[in-house]
Amino acid sequence: MEEIKKELADVFIYAFDMAVFLGVDTEKIIKEKLEQVKKKYPAELMRKNAKEGSGSADDPEYVKIKNHYRQREKS
Repeated sequence: MEEIKKELADVFIYAFDMAVFLGVDTEKIIKEKLEQVKKKYPAELMRKNAKEGSGSADDPEYVKIKNHYRQREKS
């Protein structure tokens, strides 16, 4: 576990150094990404699937939402 922590720290340091170098607002891009994930993987469907023990790909409602999201991304 200690080795994993060290490697993870290296990744974070590299990523934040790159963000500083590029002038990227890390808080903003993280919030934007979390919004995208929230739309792509709606919590209600994920909780429902977890409780039922089925994979999310088996849920037609989930597939419908995911396909809709992907279509919007292409346009």
